[in-house]
Amino acid sequence: MASHHVITKDYPENLSGGIMVCGINFGYSAEEEALDAQGKTKAPEPLSFFSDETINNTRFRTRVLNWLSGWGIQLETQPGKEGPRERAFWQTNWSDTQTRSVDSHEKINFETLVNDADGILELIEQRRPSVIIFVGSQLIEALNDIRLRKRVETILGPRPGNAQIVRSKPGSNGSTFKMLLQTFGDTSIVSLPHPQTIGLTNEQVASFSLPEEVRAKILR
Repeated sequence: MASHHVITKDYPENLSGGIMVCGINFGYSAEEEALDAQGKTKAPEPLSFFSDETINNTRFRTRVLNWLSGWGIQLETQPGKEGPRERAFWQTNWSDTQTRSVDSHEKINFETLVNDADGILELIEQRRPSVIIFVGSQLIEALNDIRLRKRVETILGPRPGNAQIVRSKPGSNGSTFKMLLQTFGDTSIVSLPHPQTIGLTNEQVASFSLPEEVRAKILR
C-alpha cells in the first residue's frame, strides 16, 4: 500500500480508475507557518470528497473547480449531494513536502520533482487513474523525463509521443497559456498552468479545447 499523502476521502470510485488532481507540493498558509514556528500544529481537516466546500476549502481547489466549470463539468460542493462523479476525484501532490512556495528554503525545481517521483508513481500504480490533471507545467515534463519513462510506461502503458499543445485565447495583455495533453495506455493526462500563474484567467482556461474523450471520462 502506497504511503504517499492523499487529502481526499477514499471511495470505491477513486480507488481505481478515478480522476487524480495533482499539484506540486503541500503548501501551507501564513497561519500554519506561525503555528509551526511556535512548535504548535493545526488540527487536520477531516477527509471528504474533493469538491466539498465545507472541508479544507483552499484557493487551489476553488480555482480547479472554476476551471472544470468552464468546461461544463459541474461538481456538487455540499455534503450529502455528492454522487459517483464527485467521489471519483482525489487530490494529492507530486512531492510529499510542505512549504510556503516552490521558491522557499526547500526549493522545488525540475530535478527535485524527478528525484521525488517514487511516492507519486507508487500511488499512480496503486490507483490507476483514468484521468490525471496536473496543475503546474513541470509535472508532465517530469513524468516524461527519460529517467522515469520506462517506469511510467510499465505502470500506465506505452508513451505515444510528445504531448499535444493547446493554446488559450489571448488575455487582455495579449498573453497566451498552454495546456498539454497526453495519453499513456488508458490514462489521459491534462497538464494545466499553476493557479498562481501571473495573468492567467478562468476565461483563458475555459478557452482550452478539452478533448471530448477526456470530458466523457470525467462526466461518466
